[in-house]
Amino acid sequence: MKKRIIFFLPNLHGGGAERVAVNMLRILDTELFDIHLVLVKKSGEYLDLLPNYIKVHDLKASKTLFSIFKLKSKIDEIKPDIVYSSLLMANIVLYLSLLFCKTKPYTILRSPNSPKLLLDNNQLSNIMWYFLEKAYKKADLVIAQTPEMKNELSKYHNLNAGKIKVFLNPIDTKLIDKKTDNCENPFNSEDINIVAAGRLTYQKGFDILLHSFKNVILENDKFLLHIIGKDDGEEEKLKDIVKEIKLEKYVKFLGFQENPYQFFKYADLYVLSSRWEGLPNTVLENLYLRKPIVSTRCIPFMNELISNGKNGLLVDVENENQIATAILNYKSIDTSYTNNLNENDVNLLFNEISGKINEI
Repeated sequence: MKKRIIFFLPNLHGGGAERVAVNMLRILDTELFDIHLVLVKKSGEYLDLLPNYIKVHDLKASKTLFSIFKLKSKIDEIKPDIVYSSLLMANIVLYLSLLFCKTKPYTILRSPNSPKLLLDNNQLSNIMWYFLEKAYKKADLVIAQTPEMKNELSKYHNLNAGKIKVFLNPIDTKLIDKKTDNCENPFNSEDINIVAAGRLTYQKGFDILLHSFKNVILENDKFLLHIIGKDDGEEEKLKDIVKEIKLEKYVKFLGFQENPYQFFKYADLYVLSSRWEGLPNTVLENLYLRKPIVSTRCIPFMNELISNGKNGLLVDVENENQIATAILNYKSIDTSYTNNLNENDVNLLFNEISGKINEI
């Protein structure tokens, strides 16, 4: 008998947690699972990536926080065996909804970012931290993206390490292959084309990247920087920086791209300038495409993904000089090197959970 699963998300706009959820939805075995996606508001660029067998439910709420009782009603209507959530406010709202539900599904909450860095960067209010901790403690399983995140979840949220599972973000390699098969080169091959991707927000460190890129251009004006990603509050500021340091000829803001893999495939270099992350999907995707990478040490696990000087170059967070030097030395990166990291199996994870449910 199929197990019913609900994935709960605010929307499907172009963020990392949304991308991971869509990848999982696409990979899950439909012979074993009846898959439902509940959205606070049915919107977002990733809707087009959903297979038609996914049952999408629109709560039509204006904010995630206002969807508590609508979500409660939907859970009691669907009666899922498993519910999954992946964003901080969504995790809290799911926890609060389940307090009122007749249905008591197996609950999985994924941590989208490093708890330590969230605290260090004052990203959560005290009340939000309190309810997030309550949510994690009530959940049946908490997913950490890296071993370091597991340790942080245990330490900062006082969780039993036994209920935390490390599960690397799955990437949809079939989709990447499809999107890069016979696609056209979007770049002028006479330039040295750098790609950076992510929401235009403080966390992603694009301001640091721009200042470091000024130093790159002073050394070699053949470089062009292409930034992919939708505005999340920083676009105007970033464009002002470009004008201030006179990089208009060398920086292009491409907005959200339905097929970022076309740009990744033909780029000479991928750069991640983040101040902090959970586990950056774009780095995993560029590793799969065997592209040279320059990345900040935004999480300790980056040392596992990138062997410094082989498949990429690692630099310190917020270090403009190191980023510029690494970019200028991109040709030293050996893209034939692989780190042999084991990929997580989405179906194995949910099959294990199904087995636990059957035992109850």
